[in-house]
Amino acid sequence: MKKVLMLTLVLLLAFSNLVFAAPSESEVIASFKSYVDKEVKKALVSYETNNQMIFIIDRPQPPDWLKPPFWRIVHFTLNGEYDIDLRKNDSLIRPYIGILKIDKVNYYEDFSSKEAAEQCVSPKYRDTKHYTFSIAYQEDKWVVTKVELQYNGELKTNSIYDVLKIEPKVGYLH
Repeated sequence: MKKVLMLTLVLLLAFSNLVFAAPSESEVIASFKSYVDKEVKKALVSYETNNQMIFIIDRPQPPDWLKPPFWRIVHFTLNGEYDIDLRKNDSLIRPYIGILKIDKVNYYEDFSSKEAAEQCVSPKYRDTKHYTFSIAYQEDKWVVTKVELQYNGELKTNSIYDVLKIEPKVGYLH
């Protein structure tokens, strides 16, 4: 009876290690790639409708701009291509840290009338925002821990989608 009990205990411990084992590196890599791909695709969908805005600028601007008031058209885009990297971390809480680098590109042009802005299909100026996301593997899921915007400091968020989705500004005339 003791042998059966000991054998049962040994088998139970052996199988519990399999059930509660940490994911393999290949599983973590696949999980990270899948998470980033899903979030970026979700953000890209937000650009499919209402991806432009026309608004009036009536405040003084830098000297090389048109004199106010003038109309600006902006086409919002998200570069679907991105770079990722993944590394092991010494932390027990966040054993893996992933990096996502992606660009939001807005094309814009200024016009003296709303009608002229509405006729524009391909604005000639480009404004690129380079984002770097730090994403930690924590409690079996990916968590955005930091978002850096190359020329504008840091943003606080919990989601890649929240930063990359299209966000027309409220309060401008359309």
